Amino acid sequence: AGASHKFNYGVDKLENLSSLLIGMLMLVCLLIIGGNAVLHILHPSSISGPGVWISMAVQVVYAFVNGNFYLKNKRMAKAQASPLLESQASLFFTKAFGNVFILLSLVSSLALANYSWSYYIDPVASLIIAISILVSAMGIFSSSVFDLLDRSLEESDQIMIMRELALHFDDYEVLHGIRSRRAGSQAFIEIYLEFAPEKTISEVQPVIDHLRANLVAAIPGAKVTIGLTTQAEN
Repeated sequence: AGASHKFNYGVDKLENLSSLLIGMLMLVCLLIIGGNAVLHILHPSSISGPGVWISMAVQVVYAFVNGNFYLKNKRMAKAQASPLLESQASLFFTKAFGNVFILLSLVSSLALANYSWSYYIDPVASLIIAISILVSAMGIFSSSVFDLLDRSLEESDQIMIMRELALHFDDYEVLHGIRSRRAGSQAFIEIYLEFAPEKTISEVQPVIDHLRANLVAAIPGAKVTIGLTTQAEN
């Protein structure tokens, strides 16, 4: 199996760009929530009326919905090592956290309505939600921007590659090079091996297939190419 000499991971970079877009939308929400919170701190007022009870009911429903979406996306992100699903999980967690926190702030505001300082409960709670959104958005930005840069695999994955090569040490003559990059959820690995000249393709191919299968099973999102060569690869 010849090496392609290219890392084709444009789709995975689009996935990271999508994650960045989610992070940007979260920052927009941050500005809106934070701005309203500051406005209500400067001009505090009590909350009352049927709208408060409706809002409390809505928060309960959306906390349940967003919590379920968070758990679903978190499981999928873990299984697929997807930055997009990870950012969606972070978004839904932040929304569920916000729903619960708003519900608690509304209950507290009603229960403590006789105290003038209770007017600040809702805007302060909104500021805390805004901070949680900021933390989640920064996490998305840092991981997505890092993944957009073509970077080497984690040390644990590199050790796994060397372990598999060591297990097959007697099957090939020379290791001429390893090239590896991670882009988004995909790990691109190219290995250049030289086999004994007297070996036929039918003898070499099972070794290649076994090595590739082991690496794909051991490293999430691995795309493995094994090249046959007699020269060192840069």
